[in-house]
Formats: sequence, C-alpha cells, structure tokens
Amino acid sequence: MSTPQEQPPAPDEPGPAYAGAAAPQAADSAPAGGGEAADDADTETEHAWHSRRDLYRHSPGFMLGHSARIGGSVVAGDQHGVSGGHVTGDVILGGKVEYHLGGDTEERSGAIPVTEVEALARHFVQPRADDLDGTDTPGGEQDGPFARALDALRKDRVAVLSGPATTGRRAAALMLLREAGSRSYRALDPGLGAGRLVGELRDGCGHLVADFTATAERPLREHHLRALSERLHATDGHLVLVTGPHPAVPTGTGHVPWRPPAPDALLAGHLRTKDLAGRDAAELLGLPEVRSVLTHHRPVAETARFAEHVAGYARGTVTLAALGAFGHVAAERQVRTWFDSADHTLHDKAFLIALATFDEAPYPLTAELGDVLYQLLQRIEHPGEPARIPVFGTSSAQRVEKALAERYQEPEQTEWGPVLQTKVQFRDKLTALTLLREVWTGHPSARPALITWLRRLADDPRPVVRTRAAATAAVMTEADLPSAMALLVRGWAADRRLRARLAAANALALAHHLGAPHISRILAEWCTSPDHRLRWTAVRAYALVGDAFPHEALRALTEAVRGMEARGGPVRGWTEEREDLAQSAAALLLAGGQDAAGRGDWSAAADLWVDLPALARGATRDFVLRATVHACGPTDGPDGAGRPLLLDLFGRAEATPGTDGAALRQALAALWRSVLGDPVASASGLHALRGWVRAADTDPGAEAALTGLLPLLAVSVEDHRRLAYLLENLRTEPLDPATGPVPPAVALRLRDRLAGTRTPGPSGPADPPGPAPSR
Repeated sequence: MSTPQEQPPAPDEPGPAYAGAAAPQAADSAPAGGGEAADDADTETEHAWHSRRDLYRHSPGFMLGHSARIGGSVVAGDQHGVSGGHVTGDVILGGKVEYHLGGDTEERSGAIPVTEVEALARHFVQPRADDLDGTDTPGGEQDGPFARALDALRKDRVAVLSGPATTGRRAAALMLLREAGSRSYRALDPGLGAGRLVGELRDGCGHLVADFTATAERPLREHHLRALSERLHATDGHLVLVTGPHPAVPTGTGHVPWRPPAPDALLAGHLRTKDLAGRDAAELLGLPEVRSVLTHHRPVAETARFAEHVAGYARGTVTLAALGAFGHVAAERQVRTWFDSADHTLHDKAFLIALATFDEAPYPLTAELGDVLYQLLQRIEHPGEPARIPVFGTSSAQRVEKALAERYQEPEQTEWGPVLQTKVQFRDKLTALTLLREVWTGHPSARPALITWLRRLADDPRPVVRTRAAATAAVMTEADLPSAMALLVRGWAADRRLRARLAAANALALAHHLGAPHISRILAEWCTSPDHRLRWTAVRAYALVGDAFPHEALRALTEAVRGMEARGGPVRGWTEEREDLAQSAAALLLAGGQDAAGRGDWSAAADLWVDLPALARGATRDFVLRATVHACGPTDGPDGAGRPLLLDLFGRAEATPGTDGAALRQALAALWRSVLGDPVASASGLHALRGWVRAADTDPGAEAALTGLLPLLAVSVEDHRRLAYLLENLRTEPLDPATGPVPPAVALRLRDRLAGTRTPGPSGPADPPGPAPSR
C-alpha cells in the first residue's frame, strides 16, 4: 500500500469521496479530446446514484410492478373481449338532464319491478366497518354504512346515501328499502327539486331517487327532510336519496357516506348465484389471476362482469389468460369511454391525461399542468380561439370523482424534508398506464400537443415533474418505440441541456422496466457514439437500469473507456466523461449488491465484484479504481447520512470460506487494496475510509463491518502501521468544542482491534508514513 502522494487540487483530495471533483463541474462541458465546443450548462452534474434514487422516488407506482408488462386488449397473442353477465350497481350512460318549459304534465316516477330487487338481494353483500380501515372485527356489518343507513331509514323514513357513482350505491338503496319493509318500489325523477319530492310520494311504497343533485346551488335543507319524513310516516312509506360523494346536506340528518364491500367479499357474493360446475368458490377466489384483479376496489359493475368470467373459467368456457387480463380489458374500456364521450369536455380530457401522468402526485400539480395541456390541445382543436380556462369552475372534488379517482393525504419528500400533501390517484391502478397508451396510439392528432407538453415538463425545476415527463415518455416508448424515439426520446438525448438528457435516460430506463424491446441495444450503440451527448445519456441510463443486465452494462461501460483511449483521450487523470462512466459503474454495482443483500443471494453480485480486479489493468485500471471509490460514498440515509451502502454490503455478505459471500468480501478487499496502493486514487480512497470510520461512530453495524474489513487491507507490517496512523490521527467532524481535536472513540477501538491482528515483522517504533493524511 503506497503512501498518499501530494496531488494537484483536483478530483482526488477535497470533497466527498464519490463527488468526483473538488468543485461541481459544468454538466455539459465538452469531453476531453472530443473537440466539441462546450455546451451551455443548465445545472450542476448530479451523481449517478442520486439520479437513480430520484427516479425511484418520483416514478408512479405502476411503473415498476408486474401489471405494467401486460396491457391493452391483446394478451399473449389472443384478443379477449367481455360479453354477457348480469350487471348490478350503477351503470353510467351519461349525465344529460332534459328540461321542459310550460305545464308539468309528464310522469315523474316509475315502478321498479320487485323481481329486479329480489335478484339483487340474492348476491348483495353488506360492507363491514373494517372494510374502511383494514381491520377485522367481529360483527363488522352491524357497524357498517348499510346498518347506519338502515337505522336512519327506520327512524325517520328517509335516508341520504352519498358516494361515488361506481360503488353500487343504487343497489344498496334498493336493499335498504327492502330491509325497511317496502314491498313495492318506485324511482323518482332526480331532476325534481327537493321541495317537490313530497308531491310524488305514494302510499306504502319504497321510493328511490338515484343521482339526486345536492349542491351548494341546489341544497337539501333541513325543512325538506322534515317534510319528507312527516309525509312518509303518514303514508307508511320510505325514501332513499342517492347523491354524489360531497352533498350539501344539513348535519344531524340521516346522511350516510357509502363505501362498497371489500372486492373479494363482493365477488364471493356474486359467485353464490353462479353455476361453478362443482368448483369451490374459495378455491376460485384464491387463484393468482383472480387475486390480481381484486387487489383494489373496482367499480361494482366491473366486479359483476368479472364474476361471470370467473364462473366461465370454472365451467371451462373462459381461459386462465383471459381471466388474468380482465382488469386490463376493463381499464381499456373505461378509457375509451372517456375519450369517446361528449359529456367529457376537452378540459376534462386534458385533466385525465395529466392525472395519468401524475398519478399518486399532489392534486394542485395535476390540475396546474392539466390546464397547460388543455391550452395546447385547444390550439389543435380550435386554432383560432384562445383557450379559456375556468378559474373557479368545477370543484376539485367533482373533477376527481368524474375521473373515478380519489384524494388522500400523504407526506411528499422534498429537499427540505417531508411535507404533507393532498394527492390524487385513479381507483383502478391500471387506468393510468392504459390511458397514456391509448392517447398516444389511439389519438395521433393529440401528439403535437403531448410532445410540446412533455418537453416543457422535462425542463421544469421540480424533480417530480421532470421524472413524470420521462415516465410518460417511457409508456409511449413501450407502446410505439419507433415514433416515441424519433419524436421525443432521441431529441432529448441529443440536447445540450442536462435536464433533457437526463429525461431521455430516465425514459429509457423506465421503458425497459415496462418491457419495451431493444433498450439494451440502444444503450450499447449510444455508449460508443461519436456524439458525446448520446454517450452521456447512455452512460447515465446504465446507472439507472444497468442492474437489470449487469454484465452487459459493465462490458459496455468498459468498452466506452477503451473507446476514449482510441479517440485520443488521456489514459490517466479524471476528465468529466470518465467520472460519469465510473459513477454509472458504481451505481449499477451498488444496485446489484442491494438486491443481493435483500434476497440473501450473493452469487450475482459476487460475479460482478470478483470480475473487477481482473479488469483493473491497462486502460481500464483507473476506471475500475475510480468506480470503486464512487461506490464508497452513497449511504442508506438522506443527505449523506446513514450507513455507506458498500460497507453495508461487505458487512452483510456471508463470511464462511468457500461461499459466494466470502468471495464477494475478498473481492471488495482486493479492490480497496488496489485503490489505497494507487498513487492517483489513494487520496480519494483514504478520504472515503475516513468517512466510513466517522459513520461507524454512531453505527455499531458499520463498526462491525470495518472490524472485518481492515485486517483484510493490512497484508503487511507497513500496511498495519499506515492504517493505525490513519485511525490515530482521524479527527471528529465538526470538532467538539468541549474536547478539542481528538479521534472519534470508534477510531481508537478499531486501531486496537487492528493491532490484535498485526502480522509479525521488524520491531522498533513505527515512523509516520510520510506527510500526515488530510483530515
């Protein structure tokens, strides 16, 4: 191990070991030896591991799941449709209300057949109170919304049931009337004002007003409800008013928010009335294809259709593939209904696209950028008219409900810490992905507006906005690779701005996760391209997704280093492009190691790390050593706090001789010895080692890992002396004013343990190895 030598004030001495430079360098400066003029930098270079962290932090949930890989109506080469089935609950056929002037002579009510109500009763399931909070308490039905609404109906003869239109609220209202004792049923016109409902009540009848509007402009007041209750008591009748999820009703009345039963309970209720050919319903409910459809609340009407499919599978008329594809088919049907509907304005459709892009993101962000997209779409549909955005139009609650979405509160990570935000997401987890695919492939006339919009988003200062632009481009790339590459991704990759190139790298990484073809081939070609911007994009993309094909990625990065030498670049020294290559290699090695640690399978990670020492010769020696140094910096906490990931990888790997974990530990130690023995890389290596010791001062696990690592680095007496000198002369950071410049306690403990493993050698006092290492 050589003594650290004085180096010019460049990448090896100051700053974090993995930062790569004493001061941040311009992100877009031309590579050495490339001959290109320097680009205008728009921001500082971000470390490759941080890019990977931000990508995973801000990507929508559907991006990295299995469900993203199967989409559309074509699954495994087969076209699957949906037909047949008895649908219960609410089926929305449009919201048009007709108004008539003049005398009111039309009929305002109609009989509901008793047979329809009894058919509903055979498979109706009451929601439990624990369906709402995830608990499982005995007697949950007695505390659920149905029981509370029934109590109000029996007491006052009138109840208000509010909820989203897809939750089976109409079926629940009819069951309430039936349970309250009604034997005949009538549907009243929802267009009637609250004060006119009394005149339409019939003796001894159960009345239903579906889709009743109770807004601030048309409220349902206390005197309306009291008048209805008085009349219903006199005529021995009952009335259930079904409204949207946010009605304007007085407090203290029979208003009950409605939520449907759990999806598996609802499906089980429908299967009770189906011919299952002798199959057990519990067995069918346990099928993985069925469970995947029931992972979240679906529209009640869709669950009824799905029950027909499950029964068809039991009878042998529906394949297992079609059963698993049902959720995608249903989502595709819903999306096409939205885009084909005249009831959804262009403003509504722009909001739907923005919601698909920003699913699980803060609502204000979705609404803001949806309006930007609306203006761009308006220029295509009505080029001569300015876009008119209603500032105080439809309420956020109504917009979210119309999109079959829901709002919730959740902390959003920011650079200053978590901030509680109101977020919005589609109820059906498959909707966002399906909608983005449909708008790109099914509505090409919208592409100019979408491309302009995504380019704007990719240049936004907010990380979540930039990441979602890349995620949307990834969906388009998976759905139509040639068009998305030509119209969007390649333009980003060749852009002089760092943000645009990072958007391209993110898009390609996420497109690979979605199953897009040929991504690895694109990256391999760009990695050796004469265009340094394409090279940067490919190198950064390898940091983001290279762990999916690690050997291929590491080989491509190594060839890029050799390509630099062939183009006349310096073999020694750390130009910015070489730093990017080393950072990406470090990121993919750390990612593979994290995955190995999580699974307890060290074979894949060991293969990569064991191969690195063999590469550490010739043109790639500096690349391998610098990648090792860069891998030392990232930690498992924010802002550099927490345990260094590489140290954690060493500590968690199995130490039993002959195992993959032991091979991994030996490989890491060999790389460390090469770093500390190299005249160029040693200063950065020592800086990283000091950081690891400081991190271990408050982390017993890190201290234990260093206790195992340091003896492997001291292969001679001279090595022992130098490491002991480093530990004795390490100082706390920042200095403790009470104690002054003293070594951290952990450094002295590690020194003492290292002394217990000293290799016998010449006696005599140990002289300091040259100049004291930088503190």
